[in-house]
Amino acid sequence: MNPGIGAPELLVIFILALVVVGPRDLPLMMRKLGRAIAQLRSMARDFQRSFEELGREAEMEELRKEIQALKNSNPVGDVSREIKAAENELRDLKVDRPHPRTGTFGGTARKVPKSDPGADAASTTDGDAVDRAVAEDTEQMLPLDQREDRKTASGNDAS
Repeated sequence: MNPGIGAPELLVIFILALVVVGPRDLPLMMRKLGRAIAQLRSMARDFQRSFEELGREAEMEELRKEIQALKNSNPVGDVSREIKAAENELRDLKVDRPHPRTGTFGGTARKVPKSDPGADAASTTDGDAVDRAVAEDTEQMLPLDQREDRKTASGNDAS
């Protein structure tokens, strides 16, 4: 552990202590030396603990600052503002679904089916034609799988 101090050196130190202190007081001196070493170790442990505690306090202070920064930044509010901005942008786009009364779809005229010449004029009105046109346009906007589901459902209802 300690470089330079081995068994021969410790033996020399022990013999010198025996000669200087004497055989009668040597055990008492060794006890005092043991207590002093134990006290030094205890002080070293306390010193180490205090440094660890300071490190933890500094880490806690850093975490407090990060939490405060997160509270101030309000990421949930930022995300909700971004979502609202995206919604507003989508609303501002002119590529909307067709308006049922104007007969336009994306700025172009919508095809309104004409009534059959042989059909009774009283049974077919302009409102029915517009409703059919809106239904057709809505059908065109649906994904393919939903279109097929509607066709099979309307086929089952008719039979």
